[in-house]
Order: sequence, then C-alpha cells, then structure tokens
Amino acid sequence: MICKTRNSQQMLFNGDVALITGAGRGIGRAIALCFARKGARIALTGRDMGRLELVAHEIKAVGGEAAAFSLDVTRDDDAGRVAEEVIGKWGRIDVLVNNAGVITYDTPLWATTMEQWDEVMNTNLRGMHQVCRAVIPHMVRRKRGVIINLGSSSGRRPDSEYGAYATSKWGVVGYTASLAQSLRPYGIRVNGINPDWVDTNMARAYNPSGNPEWIAPEEVAQAALYLAAQAPAMMTGQFIDLFGN
Repeated sequence: MICKTRNSQQMLFNGDVALITGAGRGIGRAIALCFARKGARIALTGRDMGRLELVAHEIKAVGGEAAAFSLDVTRDDDAGRVAEEVIGKWGRIDVLVNNAGVITYDTPLWATTMEQWDEVMNTNLRGMHQVCRAVIPHMVRRKRGVIINLGSSSGRRPDSEYGAYATSKWGVVGYTASLAQSLRPYGIRVNGINPDWVDTNMARAYNPSGNPEWIAPEEVAQAALYLAAQAPAMMTGQFIDLFGN
C-alpha cells in the first residue's frame, strides 16, 4: 500500500479520476502523488496555480497523469465550473478529496470576531459543501463514487485555542456522517480522516521548529488511499483518527 513507486502490478485505481482540493502543498500534494502512483488521474485544484503546476509536473515525472484547475472553494461559482471542466477533460469524477482548509487565529471561541469566524467557516465547512454540491450529482447519476473529507483531531477533542477552527472541524465530522447516510442508496461512500498536527508549511507557520511527534503528510495519504481504494464497500460515515488518546 506504500505510495513510493508507480508499478503496474500495484495499480488500485485503473484510471479513476480523483479531484483533490488544496492540492498545491502539504496533505493535498501528498495525497495527489500517492493516488497518481496507484493509477489515478489527478485533478489538482486550489488557488495557487503555480504550486498546482509544480505538483502536476511531479506527477508526470513519475509517469502519472494530472491537470491543474483554479478553484477557490469560498467562491460560489468556482466549484461548479471546475467540476464541469474536470468532467469535460476526463468524463468522470470517481473520488473527491475535500482537503482545502485554513487554521487561523489562535483565539479562544468567545474572543473570535465574526470576521474571523466567517473566514474559517467559509473555507473549512461551507467550501466543502460547495464542492460536494458540484460533484455529487455526477456521482449519483453513475451510482458510484468515494468522498473523503479531511477533519482534524480538533474535531474530536475540545480545543481551548483555535476556537473557530475546532468548531469547523466538529462540523466536518457531523457533515460527513449525515452526507454518508444520504448517499448510501447511491453506492457512494463518504468517510474522513482526523489527523493530529501534520508537518506542513501551514503548521510550521505556527511552530517553525516543528515537533518530532507531528505526522508526515505521506501518512495521511496512506489513510486516504485505504479509504479511496481498499476500504470495505459498507464502510461509510466513518473517520480514521490519526492521533493518540
């Protein structure tokens, strides 16, 4: 299951198309590379086309197929446009990974301003819903698909800091469970991943020295690969928690 090389005997996707949000760096990049090495065609989406193009180049360098699409999940029209562009290019979307997110404002919930609240919710929760609304009708018509939502350990355990972020991730857990129930009749599985701190540029912005206990992005990618290509057909509405007690 390790995503290190592209080997025809280890292909798990057989040309399936995976749309990944926030794919230009960190967890999104790691998932994109992992899926590509296992035979998926990757729709890289995000706001920074330069970063997306670099990831596309990395994927093509290992023999994979990828294309970059500009997507701001907070903009009302972007998700629908990108879904149409991806389907226009490849004819399908088999896997959706909702990874785009922000962690801002080291502020307890009671001190969070409405502007701060809206900024976090518009990306982490409303943005996720926008992309799902754009992609799911296509999956429903085909009666197949996989959706993976990136949550956080902060969505399982109370957090005295990062109040808006923690609230948004609790929302992701509830959203995923409800979405899974509504899509079960259509053969679409919806699951999620709740990692603890992951060693990404976003995390380093808050702790530049890092922490040896942080998770590598590639470890999150391994969990995503399992959910996308190896989990039982009846596994839906569940989360893989990547943190200790």
